[in-house]
Amino acid sequence: MVLRRALRGSCVLAVLALAGCALPRPALPPAEGVTAERLLSGLDARRQQYTSMRARARLKAGLAGLWTRQVVLVQRPGEVRMDVMSPFGLAMAVGTQNDVLWAYSPSNEARYEGEASPLNLSRFLGAPVSVSDLIDLLFGLPPQRTATAPPTLGRSSDGSWLLSVAFDGGTQQLWFDPATLELRRAEERRGDAVALTAEFGDYQSGFPHSLEVAAPTAGSSAKLAYDAVEPNVPLDATLFAPPPAAHVLPLPAAPSPAQG
Repeated sequence: MVLRRALRGSCVLAVLALAGCALPRPALPPAEGVTAERLLSGLDARRQQYTSMRARARLKAGLAGLWTRQVVLVQRPGEVRMDVMSPFGLAMAVGTQNDVLWAYSPSNEARYEGEASPLNLSRFLGAPVSVSDLIDLLFGLPPQRTATAPPTLGRSSDGSWLLSVAFDGGTQQLWFDPATLELRRAEERRGDAVALTAEFGDYQSGFPHSLEVAAPTAGSSAKLAYDAVEPNVPLDATLFAPPPAAHVLPLPAAPSPAQG
């Protein structure tokens, strides 16, 4: 799957606002038992829980802003494959194996290879992230960071639990639903700039089926919607190997996903 691939208006709210009525804020659950350590350990438990995944999804990325259908394969610690499907079959495949990022175009009978760097991943997947960060995000998790100071926990303006983690080079902030403690948003700042944001939603059986990732400084973004998810399925290593091709070319020569 090539990852390059609302305002919510409410007449009722508008009428109430014009009438000068104020909507009461939802009651917040008691703070007892909710700690930074509990929230972080919950994320760590989910990292341990999900080791592989096969999924069908739709991806919207890049300037074209078109939704494409994908087959997504993920296997820890560092293997990803995304097949872009068309009505006629495979349009393009993109994958990582070890430190190699490859893209395969059946129409050109060509395979393109390069370093699995954030810059190269941004071209195909819509956000400049490392392979390990990408895997965490696909599993509905924030990129894992090593804290350089004790994390802090507070409330955001909407009542969400807001967890802040300082790491080498920046700060990660995580917003959790006040009632369910589900992760709703992640944001990373490096210096004064927001380097990465991620929105998680449509939770089903504890797994978020919608993901929106953006890198404001790079001007890139991607939206992913899972139609079906199979976690922890056995996946053969050969699925992540670069496909055989008549031509092997450097990655910069690869067509964009829109060109397929």
